[in-house]
Amino acid sequence: MMSNASAEVTEYVETLARVQAEVLRSLPDLGSSLAAIVRRVRTGQLSKSGSISGGIEYAVHGDGCLFVSSDGREIDIDFLIDGTPVFDSWRIERFSASRGIASKVTADELTRECRLMASSGTLEEVSEGWFSVKPEQSTDGRLIGDSQD
Repeated sequence: MMSNASAEVTEYVETLARVQAEVLRSLPDLGSSLAAIVRRVRTGQLSKSGSISGGIEYAVHGDGCLFVSSDGREIDIDFLIDGTPVFDSWRIERFSASRGIASKVTADELTRECRLMASSGTLEEVSEGWFSVKPEQSTDGRLIGDSQD
């Protein structure tokens, strides 16, 4: 049986993959990187917030973006300079709260679970407390951050 922390992290990662796939399908001019949404906002090619087909709303902030799926699930991510989406325990907690689930674990437990997943090769800890999905772990069969030919 999966621990509460493992279930929360896994659900976040799976929802991130689904949201990413839908956003990139709906906005093909972004190419293969969600980070392009931030670049497009900064250059005035896209409004700072809006709706995407499929019922996903987005709001760009600082170095990241908040995506809200049609069922209200909030996926908040920041981006590394190379465009890699990254998240921390606070973002997982926010995601769980958006699902109407009172988290039964602490931020430290979520971080510990992310580190366990990093040691098993599912996630990567890119800096202290910040994680990304390893490209080969993309649940939609595409490499996150890689171009599609």
